[in-house]
Amino acid sequence: MTNPGPSNFPFHSDLVLQEKISDATFKAYYVGYDRNAFRLQPLVDVIRSVIPEFALGYYGGRQIPITELIDRLKEAADTVYLTDKYKSRGEFGELILHLLLRDFCNSVPLISKIYFKDAHNVTVHGFDGVHVTTHDKKLWLGESKLYADGIIGVRDLAEDLKAHLDEDYLRREFQLISRKLPESFPDIEYWRTLMDKHTRLDEIFSGIVIPMVCTYTSPAIGQHADNTKEYEAAFQKECYKLLEEFSDKKIQTDCDVILMVLPVSCKAKLNESLDERLKYMQKI
Repeated sequence: MTNPGPSNFPFHSDLVLQEKISDATFKAYYVGYDRNAFRLQPLVDVIRSVIPEFALGYYGGRQIPITELIDRLKEAADTVYLTDKYKSRGEFGELILHLLLRDFCNSVPLISKIYFKDAHNVTVHGFDGVHVTTHDKKLWLGESKLYADGIIGVRDLAEDLKAHLDEDYLRREFQLISRKLPESFPDIEYWRTLMDKHTRLDEIFSGIVIPMVCTYTSPAIGQHADNTKEYEAAFQKECYKLLEEFSDKKIQTDCDVILMVLPVSCKAKLNESLDERLKYMQKI
C-alpha cells in the first residue's frame, strides 16, 4: 500500500508524521524533533483537528452551516467526554486511529463510534474505528491502544484481535453497526450486504482489514534529542521489536491485519496536552 499524495491528507498530518516503515502488514510513524525537543505540540495539533469529524460524523460534519459552526465544535468536544478522569479512557487512542486511517490509508469513516453513545462519558465497547476504502471495497475495523509500554500495548492488541475474529463477536458488532449506517453513504447496499447475518464468513473475512494502532512511550525518543541517523536506527530497531512481539502470537486469519505503531516521548504528556486542548474547545 503506497502513501497518498500530499493533497490527499485531509488533516495535513504529513507535515508532522512520516510513515518511516511502510510494509503491507506493518507501519511505523515518525514524529521527530525540532530544536532538540520532541515535536509534541504539532502532534497534539493534528490529533485535535480530528475531533469534529470523529465526533460529528464524516457526512454530518460536512453539512454544518457557518452560523452553527461554533456551537457544533463545542458539541463535538463535549461528545468525546466530559470528565477529569481522562487518564484511563481510550478516546485519544481512537482519535489517533482515525487520523492514521484518514491521512495514510485513504479511508472514509463509515460510521462514528460516538453514535453508539446514549450519555456523556459512557465508554462505548466494540471496534474503535469503522472505516471503508472505496477503491477496493474494504471494511476497516480498527483497534487502538495508548500505553506507556509498547510491548504491553501490542500484546493487548493481539488479544483484541483474537476477540475480533470470533464469528459471534463479528455478527453482534455488524448488527449494531448496520442499524446506524448513513443512508447517504455511497454504495450503502454493498456494505449492508457485507454485514448481513446470512453473508458467508469467508466472504466477510476477505472484505475486512483490521488496523491495530499502538501509540506508546518510546525509550528511544528519551535517549536522543535530534533527527540523527543514530535515532533513526534506534527508532527502526524499537519498532521492529514490537512487530516481533505481535507476530509471536501467531494469530491465523484470512483478514488483512496491519500493525501500526506511533512512538511518542511520553504517553502521559500527550494525554494531558490533548485533554487541555479538548477542554479549551468545550469552553468556546
